[in-house]
Amino acid sequence: MTTVSEPSRSVPTGTKRPDASMSLLVDLSTDALDPGYAAAAARKRAAGVEDRPRWALVGATVAAATLVVVVAAVQTRASAPSAARSRSALVAAVGRQSATVGRLERTIATLSAEQAALRDASLASSSAGAALTRRIAAAELALGNLRVTGPGLRVTLGDAGSGNGGSRVQDRQLQDVVNALWSAGAEAIAVNGQRLSAQSAIRQAGDAILVDFRPLVSPYVVTAIGPPVDIETKFGASGTASRMRGLAQLYGLRFDYARAGRLTLPAAPDATLHYARPVPVPAPRGRS
Repeated sequence: MTTVSEPSRSVPTGTKRPDASMSLLVDLSTDALDPGYAAAAARKRAAGVEDRPRWALVGATVAAATLVVVVAAVQTRASAPSAARSRSALVAAVGRQSATVGRLERTIATLSAEQAALRDASLASSSAGAALTRRIAAAELALGNLRVTGPGLRVTLGDAGSGNGGSRVQDRQLQDVVNALWSAGAEAIAVNGQRLSAQSAIRQAGDAILVDFRPLVSPYVVTAIGPPVDIETKFGASGTASRMRGLAQLYGLRFDYARAGRLTLPAAPDATLHYARPVPVPAPRGRS
């Protein structure tokens, strides 16, 4: 077999190479190692010294990184008991303040009852005073300022379990249930023992539901005093009850209600009353 070799091409003197514009790439491909590094490597080989990897530097770097991780873990573990103590102290302070507020509210309720008894005794001496006493009692019942006892309906709402995605009762659902009970003929309503009045508000704050700015926890027991049969019939046929039954089936929320022969609802906190004043009528201007 005859091998044909490609004839060499000489570049005439004074002419440019065809790849002159790519000289940098050509140099990099032909001389990958910097001449200075190549010379240093050659001297080491001549002296019999091998160019070993710098394992000492790598080991020091790994050791420093490990030390940083260990120190951070130790500091985190050391600060954990302090955070737990701070949280426990805060919970204890909230508990003490709540107990103090509860005692003050009971004292206010006792004093208010004594004041009401003295007022009724002073008004009972005349027929006009007795009539005024009845009007005051009706107004206080409407405002929720009186402790009441009677039959009614007990409605329970509760969060779903962890197996149902942890669905929670929302404030709007509790609002709808309370409004449906009012519409069904309830005369007095309380949520977890918190009496509702004309100025009550049910709001959401994170995962908690506030009734008159007091946090409540699930289950939410809504007690309504009134004719139990009428309330149960009207409430059970309401759109709110139908929606709650659907939510209970879909998301596992608890929803049930039953008649109660005797319910006792506490008095609501004293309401802030606002009094209307007549607008002064401007005097007529004289004719000029």
